[in-house]
Amino acid sequence: MKHISILTQPLVEDYVYSLYRQKNPLLTELRELAERTLVPVITRDMERLIYTLCAIKKPKRILEIGTAIGYSAICYAEAAPEAEITTIEVRERSVYKARKNIERAGYSDRINVIFGKAEEVLPEMEGIFDIIFIDAAKGQYHRFFDLCEKNMAKDTLIISDNVLYKGMPCDDSFIDERRNKTISRRMKEYLEFLSTDPRFETSLLAIGDGAALSYYK
Repeated sequence: MKHISILTQPLVEDYVYSLYRQKNPLLTELRELAERTLVPVITRDMERLIYTLCAIKKPKRILEIGTAIGYSAICYAEAAPEAEITTIEVRERSVYKARKNIERAGYSDRINVIFGKAEEVLPEMEGIFDIIFIDAAKGQYHRFFDLCEKNMAKDTLIISDNVLYKGMPCDDSFIDERRNKTISRRMKEYLEFLSTDPRFETSLLAIGDGAALSYYK
């Protein structure tokens, strides 16, 4: 299924995606599978942003909240060849698939997939991470952020994906289900927090389904 963004004009998005090149055959296979089976993976423009940010920052430790099938974890491993990646996934079946895909990619030695609820795993997480990537339950972003704040230090980069979640935080007219009202409200509160906390420099990007880049000053 082709990703449809409400954040950019279709012609603009089509042009941007026409420039996308994936050199890894496994990632090409996984993206095609994900689009056929409606499994969520990062958008193409988010993928390219990750590669660029890693090239600039050269991270050594990366924490990901929300593994799915392991697509983005593999991207991080490729984009940051010296990094150790820890990724958390709550769905047991997804953990199984992610580990298989990561093994196929040859990154089992650098990517540790942890099975469990992020709110239970994060309090036990030790050490400082150079990049923290949040891409899990949309209504829980602020909670995840708070739980891994102890793992942040000066220069940590926090990447929050899908923060404009189908446009819902922007305008209530995009809310299609009652349960999404809570998700939309919580995401708006999270973005307000990121935008006003003086400890962070945050930029909100209208790519994919929205992304927030927060730099710990």
